[in-house]
Amino acid sequence: MATLTELSQRLFKRFKGVPNITIEDATDWTEEAMLEHGYSSNGTVPSDKESLILLYAQYEGARQISISTAHYFTYTDAEEQVDKTMVSEQYRKLSLDLKAEYDGKKSSVSGSKFRGLVRGDR
Repeated sequence: MATLTELSQRLFKRFKGVPNITIEDATDWTEEAMLEHGYSSNGTVPSDKESLILLYAQYEGARQISISTAHYFTYTDAEEQVDKTMVSEQYRKLSLDLKAEYDGKKSSVSGSKFRGLVRGDR
């Protein structure tokens, strides 16, 4: 069983190389993940659900970073060139990859998955 604080610290370690990410950010993303899965931010998460919560929190974190970096730009002068326009796109792609991983893990934990079949006569 893990608390919000414990899960937030684990998530923060996963984002340690990302500039300007604080423990408060990790706590917000973890709390959002817990609430999304029906757990109170004051409660605990069962051990078998911890990785699912952390995957969702990682997805949420990458999505939030992509939103906050969407304004990045290209700058060129006579001596240097800075291009940060792809930062947001890379975090958006990462968030989609994390979401797909989360969806796969969630379906394996819940044991059910909906698939629509294509009709053979069309």
